[in-house]
Amino acid sequence: MSDFEIDPKTTALLIQDLQNDVVSEGGAWADSGAPGHAASQGLIEHVSALAAACRAKGIPVIHMHYIVEAGAPGLKLNAPIFQGIVEVEALVRGSWGAAPADGVEPQPGDFTLEKMRVNGFHGTKLEVVLTGLNVETLMITGAWTNMSIESTARYAGDAGYRVVVVTDGTSTISDDWQHAAIDYALTNIALRESTGDIIAAINR
Repeated sequence: MSDFEIDPKTTALLIQDLQNDVVSEGGAWADSGAPGHAASQGLIEHVSALAAACRAKGIPVIHMHYIVEAGAPGLKLNAPIFQGIVEVEALVRGSWGAAPADGVEPQPGDFTLEKMRVNGFHGTKLEVVLTGLNVETLMITGAWTNMSIESTARYAGDAGYRVVVVTDGTSTISDDWQHAAIDYALTNIALRESTGDIIAAINR
């Protein structure tokens, strides 16, 4: 049995970028392999189960969605990731691609925030919400592990949060990229725990 522990009173769950363009078949980046890797991770099922367990214990669930306006005005194209969003017309407000993937839609009582950068804290209200909720432990799920998840986890660690990255509640475009993020890049930055171990700790 894992000795991992969770205090529901000081914990929040972040569900980041689980939108159709990012992880669903038919999305803007479907050809990248992202939908297949998400499926192989059981991503939607794991995140949905973890979110349900959190809600049952009063742990806040926060959805972070990447949203741009049509034509992406105000999105600085200083890096390939941002240029790519414009090139494939991804994550446009009101589009199917920007909508939450089936199975991880926000539920009553959840928080929903928007961003326009990789890091979920940059230019958003995330830290204000976490502070208001007295959060000390931030569990991070979503996509892609080696981009948004890693970037958000690194910021959260520097900001003083105990960071937990959910190993099977995150995905990217391949097992190689997932392995590089979970087993190398996030070493000494975050705890890396499975959905099952986290749910067990929540219900302990």
